[in-house]
Amino acid sequence: MLFFRMLSLLLALGISGCMGGASVTIPHDHYYRLPATTSVTPLRTPMLPGTLEVSAIQTSGMLHERSILFVREQQPLEVSPYHYYYWVNTPSSLLQQHLLNYLRLKNLARSQHRYRSDTPADFRLESELLHFERYIRKNASEARVELELVLLDNRSKRVLLRKLYRHNIKTRSAEMADTADAFGKALNAIYRQFAQDVAALNL
Repeated sequence: MLFFRMLSLLLALGISGCMGGASVTIPHDHYYRLPATTSVTPLRTPMLPGTLEVSAIQTSGMLHERSILFVREQQPLEVSPYHYYYWVNTPSSLLQQHLLNYLRLKNLARSQHRYRSDTPADFRLESELLHFERYIRKNASEARVELELVLLDNRSKRVLLRKLYRHNIKTRSAEMADTADAFGKALNAIYRQFAQDVAALNL
């Protein structure tokens, strides 16, 4: 019995020694949202002659999770999640609302709303997020986004536009808040290109 008491005491002293006998700073979680969409010039006349529904952004694998992902330049094939840095929502949910806000500000269609089976629209926008990660170089980092957008005419059951959009934006600093801001800028650049491509359809 004495042996077990001595063993317990030694283990307790060992743990205390490992902790340095002082308070240990425990990392806490940080959550980030995308920046609000700004500086959008609205169209006087909508490009799409009707209503537009925006489907949920399709994702797969690690993009289902809220952890912010990163890739190091030295290991470009390895994708890792941060342990204490998260999006406030899944990328799918964040991007759907972010895209919808842009479309409303742009006045791309007569009206825009999330896809609802009970509210059919004239057009539908489907999308898939393929890359959404922080790329870390030796002296800098950037936000990398790859998004496929598909515009469909619900009335004629035709695909009007299908295109893969890629955009990278360098971060102002190593702070994660600046990375979140860079993701927003990359997305806005993709939205602008998409709007130009829709305009070229001459609907």
